[in-house]
Amino acid sequence: MLFKLPTSELATGADAWIANRDAGPVNDWEGGNVTVLKAVEAAPEPVAAPKEKVSRFTIDVPESVHHRVRMQCAGRGTKMADMMHELLEREFPEA
Repeated sequence: MLFKLPTSELATGADAWIANRDAGPVNDWEGGNVTVLKAVEAAPEPVAAPKEKVSRFTIDVPESVHHRVRMQCAGRGTKMADMMHELLEREFPEA
């Protein structure tokens, strides 16, 4: 059995995407149009506070709690670790 692979005038692979990112849409082998992805500017890096030695917490939580935390963080666009850092700082402020 032979499979016909779609061909394109544009190069393939990550390097090709960079080289061709300003090109127009490419027709796929079924005749439809492929959406061209545009580069997104990275957000500026936040200014970090001086580094302090860190310790790791490992806790066991029910899956339902983990799921709720994960879903809330995803909805807010934050990382779970960042949310937990904020929670700990709020609940246990420096004296």
